[in-house]
Amino acid sequence: MKYLHTYQHFALNTDNCIVDIKNVDYSNEQYFCPYCHNEMIAKRGNIRQWHFAHKADKCSYDKYLHSIAEIMIMNWFNQKEHIMLSMDNYEKCVKYDNCVFHDEKNCKRAKRVQFDLKTYYSRCIQEHRCKDFIADLYCENKTNPNLPIFIEVFVTHECSQEKKKSGIRIIELSIQSEEDILDIVNSTNLNECEKVKLYNFKRNEILSENFTRPFQKYILHHTLKSYVERDTFTCRNYNHHRKGIYEISMPYDDCIPYFFNSGGLYTIGKVKAYLDGYLKKDCQLCKWQAEDMSGSKFCKLYKKCGNPKYCNDNDVSKCSMFRENTQMINDAISDFNEYQKNDSVNIWNIDTSY
Repeated sequence: MKYLHTYQHFALNTDNCIVDIKNVDYSNEQYFCPYCHNEMIAKRGNIRQWHFAHKADKCSYDKYLHSIAEIMIMNWFNQKEHIMLSMDNYEKCVKYDNCVFHDEKNCKRAKRVQFDLKTYYSRCIQEHRCKDFIADLYCENKTNPNLPIFIEVFVTHECSQEKKKSGIRIIELSIQSEEDILDIVNSTNLNECEKVKLYNFKRNEILSENFTRPFQKYILHHTLKSYVERDTFTCRNYNHHRKGIYEISMPYDDCIPYFFNSGGLYTIGKVKAYLDGYLKKDCQLCKWQAEDMSGSKFCKLYKKCGNPKYCNDNDVSKCSMFRENTQMINDAISDFNEYQKNDSVNIWNIDTSY
């Protein structure tokens, strides 16, 4: 591992206590490496930053970092009256398990909770054996000795899979610098994050009514006019009141990556309604429809069939020249089927029994 520096700013004194180089005086006190226990010299010059240096061969900075982390975090745990551990529980929709539209992103969220470790754990011991494992730091449970917490220091090696699978509660602290250690010991909080990982802690799931997903709905009216409504419906009411003879409901925005090339849900809805027999003809699905320079839709055969030029003015039911735009229909169905591989859609028609 590469470090910004490998200066050792902490050492042990003759009482086996951690000493910061900033607090060293000029007496004849001896200092020792927390890992190899060889003698160290306090260097407090005017050019380079103050630090401790080995008298003889230097030992691994990784091992030094691991050793001072164990000692300083153990002392911190034992000296603090309160240490608040914040972790994520989960809140999910009451209908989560039975709803075809549920997903992790929209229907479940983390809910941060905290508890005081010192209420349940009395003292912390360095390098303590428990069952088949040796904990970097072993936190004793006040009431049940069979339920300890391991605090594992991750400098170069993560906590082993065997430990993680043991069922023992583990707090893994990622330590990449002396500053990481100081951030911990200068606080009374441990917050679950990338540098503070928790294993085998019980996480409660709280059921909540406070989840809704916005829905969009394609509606084919009995007049055969159709539209997409986006402001009214959610996952909770999309099937409460039917407005048309054919409807497609789905979470709002979910379909955009799939339907963008097909003209959105409006076009998809028309194609599905047409193929399912509820929309007999539609200019948008006709191979003779084109678009002029202004973006207005017109019929290429309007002179031949005697219809108005622009499709908005047409009564398509009376048109004898309607021909399917096979390519457009196939593209739309392909997009729709691709969406359905991963996501749910509600398709309702007037012949569906409630």
